[in-house]
Amino acid sequence: MRYVSTSSSSQGAVAAHPPGASAIVLAAEREGRAAHPTAGVLWMLLAQSLFAAMNVLARLSSEHAPWPEVAASRTLVGAATALGVALVRRAPLSVGRGDRRLAWARSLCGTGAMLCGFYTLGTPQIALGDAVTLGATSPIFVALLAPRLLGERTSPRLWLATLLAFVGVGLVAAPRLAIAGEIALIATLGAVFSAFAMIWLRRIGAGGEGASPEAIALHFSLVASAAMVALSIPVWRTPDALGALLLIGTGLAGGLAQLAMTRAYALDSAARVGAIGYVGVVLSHVLAAAWLGESPSADQLLGAALVTAAGLWLASQALRDARGPGRRAAR
Repeated sequence: MRYVSTSSSSQGAVAAHPPGASAIVLAAEREGRAAHPTAGVLWMLLAQSLFAAMNVLARLSSEHAPWPEVAASRTLVGAATALGVALVRRAPLSVGRGDRRLAWARSLCGTGAMLCGFYTLGTPQIALGDAVTLGATSPIFVALLAPRLLGERTSPRLWLATLLAFVGVGLVAAPRLAIAGEIALIATLGAVFSAFAMIWLRRIGAGGEGASPEAIALHFSLVASAAMVALSIPVWRTPDALGALLLIGTGLAGGLAQLAMTRAYALDSAARVGAIGYVGVVLSHVLAAAWLGESPSADQLLGAALVTAAGLWLASQALRDARGPGRRAAR
């Protein structure tokens, strides 16, 4: 088995996650640190609640400002949030020399994902719940890319889960393909960018020089901010008071969600915490129905359920695989 170090302080190595686990890894697990399952799950639930709120706020903000402006507010406020939390916690904000290229790769891919994501969140041609569901396919793309980029083994379960997920994508996107096929494609492209961002993030710390969650979040936020501000200048429209509040709310929700998610992965196993990430898809559908009046069809609800089921299946297999070595050692 291939070993990859993911520790921020230890020089030891931990076993690389199998494809099921890497499908939901967003931050490296810390070797030598005690797991805190309850805290990790609670942080992830908070992160997904905030992400769902950000999605709704971004859609509402797009009625008052162009989508690049909404994205810029998310990244700028997110950068300020990451910096503020880092200062309060006195967390280091430097990225080790061995991780700088990976940090840039993660930030650039994350910026591409954010461009696609906010473009789809900002257009009324596709329902908010549909956009979020298409974005939720990113863990499946991670699982497909992991064998080549992380040296992790694949299995028949992966291909079956992938087929299940993309049947779900077809059900979600089919009703709108005639009028918004390109929007659905952009949302899926964003999931691919996000998958690459997850993979590079998975590899940060492999050389023994880990970066704090705040440093990773701040680096990404600054890179994304530069791109979003540049895009927003040509289409800038000064928002009214309500629009300004919505923009600030979008940035705060997104910035805090990113920090909470990264903290969750630092507290417990990626397999267990990552499975909670699919709560965000459900919450986004619920909030979209409550605040935006969206009413998905039965086929679209089935498609969302298939995408979620595929991800949860991979996560459950990853958790079982991760427990296997421990059980064998105990014997």
